[in-house]
Amino acid sequence: MEDPSHARPDALFESELARNVELGREPSGGIGCYVHGTPSRLERWHYHDEYELQLVVQTSGRTYVGNHVGAFQPGSVVLIGPRVPHNIVSLDAPAAGVNERSVVIHFARDLMHKAAELLAELQGAVSLLDRDRCGIEFLNADRDLHDGFRRVQDTSGVARFCALAELLQRLDRWPECRFFSSTSPPDGRSQRKAVMDPRVERVQALVYQNYADRLSLTKAGDCAGVSAYAFSRLFRRVTGSTYTDFLINVRVARACEMLSKTDVQVASICYMVGFNNISNFNRHFRRLKHMTPSEYRSRMSGRFGAAAAEGSARAQRTQRAQRAQASTSSGRI
Repeated sequence: MEDPSHARPDALFESELARNVELGREPSGGIGCYVHGTPSRLERWHYHDEYELQLVVQTSGRTYVGNHVGAFQPGSVVLIGPRVPHNIVSLDAPAAGVNERSVVIHFARDLMHKAAELLAELQGAVSLLDRDRCGIEFLNADRDLHDGFRRVQDTSGVARFCALAELLQRLDRWPECRFFSSTSPPDGRSQRKAVMDPRVERVQALVYQNYADRLSLTKAGDCAGVSAYAFSRLFRRVTGSTYTDFLINVRVARACEMLSKTDVQVASICYMVGFNNISNFNRHFRRLKHMTPSEYRSRMSGRFGAAAAEGSARAQRTQRAQRAQASTSSGRI
């Protein structure tokens, strides 16, 4: 089912049937692998039905995944969930461009889950895909991990499936990773622990729907049907996070969405998402996003890529020229 918070109207949907083989893509049959250069028509704010696993080979720049803004460099590895808008924009590519910026693997949403029903050894790969619905970045990839991408690239058929399963299982055991934030409520696969306790589910639903309200720990406990103290312990045991941290994360995620999709002033967004003062909002935003709200808005404006930015600038120049011509014409006798 499509998640409306991921399928944003300003992100282009990319279907497998619409992909151009001339751009370096190949028919997937479930697993597709291609080389992505830069600049490229593929470098755009988009989403698709498949998982995407990408290894950056050359250049550095910015990563835009959902409401996350980060940085990448050669050796960066990212896993992006189905229908999550994303773009990876190189900022230091030479004027002549780069033919091989990334090795990219696309694979069907349910491929590994269906295979794991028949082969228990694939549970490691499934576990990785179930960790987070938005995406994961893997840090300090070594040579063996790079070789895993090449094995997927250089094989086909059953051999390619085996190479991908092995790569996903290696990533599942990778010690250094961080999750891209999501603005969406958890689903049955991405938050398996939380689903196990309906009391936690009820409170999470309350927060997602009413994040701007005064949602004290006491109110959360009342929603769960237990005391505030008991709920605090329950929530931490089930989710691994405190209730307060969860609430702040949801509010910051909603602020990110507003910053990227509207022109509402930062001070107004602060109160609209439930913070009671701007300094508190800025402090929590910087702690979670490592930048100020204004910096986040500015950086998110680059998620469409260099081509889109150039297209916008070109349109503005054309409009100025047309206005100047119209003004000159109106002054003639």
